[in-house]
Amino acid sequence: MKIVGIIAEFNPMHKGHKYLIEKAKEITGADTAICIMSGNFTQAGNVALVDKFKRAKTALENGIDVVIELPTIYATASAEYFSYGAVSILENLGCVDYICFGSETGDTRELIQIAYTLIQNEESIWDKTTSYLKEGLSFAAARQQAIAEFLTEDEIITITSSNNILAIEYIKALVKLKSNIQPIAIKRDENISATHIRELIQQGKLDEAKYLMLDGYEKAKFAKNEDIMQMLSHYLVTSKKEDIEAIRDVTEGLENTLKANSNIYDYHEFIQETKSKRYQLSKIKRIAINSLLNITKEMHERLYDKAYYAHILGINKYKKGDLLSLLNKQSKIPVLASINDNIIDSLSEENKESIKLDIKATNIHNIITKEEQGKDYTNRL
Repeated sequence: MKIVGIIAEFNPMHKGHKYLIEKAKEITGADTAICIMSGNFTQAGNVALVDKFKRAKTALENGIDVVIELPTIYATASAEYFSYGAVSILENLGCVDYICFGSETGDTRELIQIAYTLIQNEESIWDKTTSYLKEGLSFAAARQQAIAEFLTEDEIITITSSNNILAIEYIKALVKLKSNIQPIAIKRDENISATHIRELIQQGKLDEAKYLMLDGYEKAKFAKNEDIMQMLSHYLVTSKKEDIEAIRDVTEGLENTLKANSNIYDYHEFIQETKSKRYQLSKIKRIAINSLLNITKEMHERLYDKAYYAHILGINKYKKGDLLSLLNKQSKIPVLASINDNIIDSLSEENKESIKLDIKATNIHNIITKEEQGKDYTNRL
């Protein structure tokens, strides 16, 4: 069995994703695709449009054979932590031969070269980033300017694209893990993006959005970022500044701005008022999610690079027996085909805390969409 790994959010799954899956299998000759998929909250600080179980089902209907949840502690983190967490799970499964990812360039060799350059100059890049931060640049701008000093003009253009950035982080993670998994970049279809689809749904253009999406969302209850605002406002109003300061990604006195804006009840207005030249929009959105889920800096430090398990959200029913047998035999981390209290209690303290965070994220999403609680306990493969 030859296996290709894919890291995705499928928020929502669209025709470009199906193309990626088909191309990945074609290029690698793999007969099986394992996807590490974000749960109910995503890396860019968005509430997942549709819950993780429905998205997993759609993925299985369109070429994925196993969907494994990326723990929330990684799924809601910055690109570096998101990528490292996802690649670490693929590596620890012990059976993945390739990792395929979409990128704007599709040039695997160039992406690998950039990744090695960034790793080799990591300390210098950090020093220069710190220096630019002192000049008043945002972290993203400071890091981008620092990185640019070590790259060619063409490479600088490459790293300005979002999918290329993630692709480079995947490769960096493979290098740091000394993994034998082979990375392969696939040029993405720039005419389709999940961001554009979500914007269409936000504007009420559902028919136009459905033209780009794959089947499986007809009866879904869509969740939107603004749906979390009441819960977020309650947290900010009732929390002390030092508690807000403890939330992951809250830096440089940002807790004061968050507290001052706690009387703004419109999500988009809140995000725009909190954002500044120094803070990227995605960072503020992630802080909102981190606040909602109470993901603190201390929790991140405690769980990062320690919370690893393969919680299977869905599996190809025709390959189920063989795949579960393979994963149970090869995996260096716990493989969870179902969730119950006894299974949770059998895990390490880090895994136990992390999966409880996943369950919390699921239940909050279900509050938003007014669906039943406890889906992690009732889901059946």
